[in-house]
Order: sequence, then structure tokens, then C-alpha cells
Amino acid sequence: MADLMLFLHACNSAGMLLTSLCGLILMPFAAWAAIRRLTPYIVRMTDDTPWQAPLASIAATIPGALFLSLAAIGLAGASSSGCLNFLWGRILFGTILSLTLVAITRASSIAASRGGEVRRLIRLSEPPSRRIQGIAARAEVCVRVLNYARPFCALARIFSPLVVISRGTVERLNDDELGAALRHERAHAVRGDLLLAAALHFFVDLLPLPAKDLIDTYAGARELAADQHASRHASREDLASAILSLAGSKKLAPSFASLAEDQSGVRPRVMALLEARAQRSGPAVRRLVVTGALLAIVGLSFSPVVLSAAPHHACAVTQMGAPK
Repeated sequence: MADLMLFLHACNSAGMLLTSLCGLILMPFAAWAAIRRLTPYIVRMTDDTPWQAPLASIAATIPGALFLSLAAIGLAGASSSGCLNFLWGRILFGTILSLTLVAITRASSIAASRGGEVRRLIRLSEPPSRRIQGIAARAEVCVRVLNYARPFCALARIFSPLVVISRGTVERLNDDELGAALRHERAHAVRGDLLLAAALHFFVDLLPLPAKDLIDTYAGARELAADQHASRHASREDLASAILSLAGSKKLAPSFASLAEDQSGVRPRVMALLEARAQRSGPAVRRLVVTGALLAIVGLSFSPVVLSAAPHHACAVTQMGAPK
């Protein structure tokens, strides 16, 4: 009992390890639950796509980012505390480290699986014909062609990105439509969308918490942004026609940015292109409310650790008989 009291005093003096373990288990789930209450408002921000995409991605990543941050705080605080002088302290430290490694291993494994799908498709693809090569050069992208009858057109690889298109796509689209489709994929590359998507999915995959609606919302807003970017260099009508021709194409992993695999998002994209409608800006008050709510969720999630990190006299532990 005396050792247990010394251990608790050491952890309280250090203000990190025990609190971080509780926070690591409770706070990401509490934050996720709060974000679920906020999600319908973000999903309905279709009249404010410039803000909808970042808010959806931030909301989706908060639980995983909290988990890693709290784990890092706990592990760093333990190394300078008296907790590790005790068996219970070493058990808590090992628990935090184990939970962190399991989460990172899980997310990394899923990311590696997605990367493997990309590499397999690229290996199966072939160099394009001279005609396709010319269209790709004008669109400023590299292209590979897959001998596959169903249509799809997608950007692959975060670094040295290239567009993978199917034989079905080549057969369905004329030169102008294909050029517009490739411009759309180049917009994803220029905007760094695959890197952002990889980070988003990594943080989401750290914890087994549902966030599909937020991911889908981010992806839909991202496609609208790529359409607007591509329309600066290609005909809006050609791009709209390409999107309609490829609607419902093969569902690919998040490691790709596909032109039109989500049928539910095709109509608003085509309407925005044909009406030459710029990305809209919704009410500023709503942006501030949603942004403020997300900041409050993050702040409240860190508050127990911040409060426990207030200055204490940890050196008193050793004076009370802690093992040297």
C-alpha cells in the first residue's frame, strides 16, 4: 500500500502519466461523440464548398490526432517523472506505448494495403498510344492505360503522380473530353489532394471509429474544387460530358482520386459546370460556429492533461523513499 501511495504521488507530481492514460482511452471517443453531433451541419454545407472540405477533413481527423498527441504527452511526461521508479508506473507506460504502437501499426497496415493496390494497377497498365500520349502531354500529366473494359480515370501515386485510365475510358471519350478529364486529374495533383487524403485516412484509421460521412463529404467537395480548377484550362461542357460518361466507374481505394466513381455527386458537379457557377460562400456565422465548436472540442479534450501538467514538486517523491 505504501508503494502504491508513493506511485500515485509521483504520478500526481509529474502530472502526466496516469492522466494521459485516462485521456488516451476516454478523450478521443468523447471528441468523436461530440463531432457526430456536429457532422450533419458540416454535411449540409453544400452551399459553402470552400469551407466544407477543410472542416470535414479536420473533423474526421480530430479523434486520431488527439490519440497520438495524448500518447506523446504521456510518454514524454513519464520519462521525466518519478512514476517509472515504480512497477505500476512502468505498467502504465507500457500500456500507453502498446496502445500507441497498435494504433499506428493498424493505420500503417491499411495504408500499405492501399498502396499495394496502386502498385498492382500500375504494374498491370501499359504505356499509352501516341494519340493518348499527345493528349496527356497537352494536359501536362503522365498516363498509363489499363486493358479493362469498364470506364475509369484516376490519379495514382502521391509522389510522381500519374493518371491511370482504362481502355473503356479511351473508347468512350473523344479527344476533348479526355483532355478535360486529364486536366481534372492534374488539378488533384497540383492541389496535393492525394497527400491530404492519405493523411486524412491515416488519422481516421488510427481508431475504429466511423467517419465515412465526413470522408465522403470531404471527397465530394474536393471533386468540385478540382472541376473548378480544370475548367480554367478546359471546356466546361467537355468536362461535364466526361463526368457523365464515366459516372459510376469502378470504385477505387482512397489512394486514388477518381473522376466520377460517386454517382450521387455527379449531378451537382455537372450542374455547377454547365451553369458556370463559382464555388459558393455560405453564411460567415455558420462557418464561425462550426469552427468554434471544433476548436472547443479539441480544447476540452486536452484540458485534463493541461491542468495536470501544472507545476508540482516532483522531487519530493525521492525524498519520501522512492527507489533510487
